[in-house]
Amino acid sequence: MLEPRSSGYVLVVDDDTKLADVMVRGLQRGGYECSVAGSGDQALWAVQGRRPDVIVLDVMIPHPSGIEVCRHLRQIGWDGFIIVVSARGNAADVEAATRAGADRFLAKPFAMAELVATVDALVSR
Repeated sequence: MLEPRSSGYVLVVDDDTKLADVMVRGLQRGGYECSVAGSGDQALWAVQGRRPDVIVLDVMIPHPSGIEVCRHLRQIGWDGFIIVVSARGNAADVEAATRAGADRFLAKPFAMAELVATVDALVSR
């Protein structure tokens, strides 16, 4: 079996601690180092420290929302990759995420392999 490669650092932002843990475990198996934030404020604070290569950002997190966090990061010139995830995968949410500056949108539930593949595709660009 091949050893996972060290691919980068991912910040997972989700207030559902069980789902955040599942995403972290899947990304770690894919070779990524991860940390977790449970709110928009925690996410904005976290990116001021160690800069993540990718942020996996849930739409419906406590203040500010994932869309607001994404928009704010882009307004201040943060140019890392952002994957917005949401249980509401309707066209309006996809459009809002895209307008806010998201690089990708994944509708929940998604397979961990899909999340890792999406992160891989962004990091290898």
